[in-house]
Amino acid sequence: MDDLVALMPIWDEIVAETTTLAVSDLIARIELSLSDIGFKLYTAWDGTAAVGVACVALTDVGTWTETPGVQVSGLHVLGRFRQRGVARLLMNAALACADSWGCSSIVASVPSASRDANRFLVKLGFVQASTNRIVDVATLRRRVSVEPRHLSIARMRRRSAGTTVPEISLRHAVGK
Repeated sequence: MDDLVALMPIWDEIVAETTTLAVSDLIARIELSLSDIGFKLYTAWDGTAAVGVACVALTDVGTWTETPGVQVSGLHVLGRFRQRGVARLLMNAALACADSWGCSSIVASVPSASRDANRFLVKLGFVQASTNRIVDVATLRRRVSVEPRHLSIARMRRRSAGTTVPEISLRHAVGK
């Protein structure tokens, strides 16, 4: 907990750049994540001051593969400590996790608008493998939810036009 409080200057800089998450919520999230054996929080220090942070987690590289990988997220170095090898030190910690977890790939998540972070990762050999998109739940609900009445009307129109469309159903697979 003391180490998490020491991360507040880093968090303040991240909040100023990207998010509005409250500090108490951040600490609760990190404490919950730290209870998972497949999650590590690495911090870089200059004496007694935290100057960089990276979250490292064991993950699947992709849905359709059995390849485990290491996910690096939340990589951040205080502005005045950039270009000093701090991020490389944190990435070395991710490499150590990959070795101990038997992973052959490392995936890094950074905001697409963060030019410096993306340039840094490209210099290290990272390539773009996918594009993540985000949407507010209410927006997606408005766009994909169709009232049953509208579905029935559309089916009747297709039937009267002589076109048939198979019924589509959704099943939930029970698993982990």
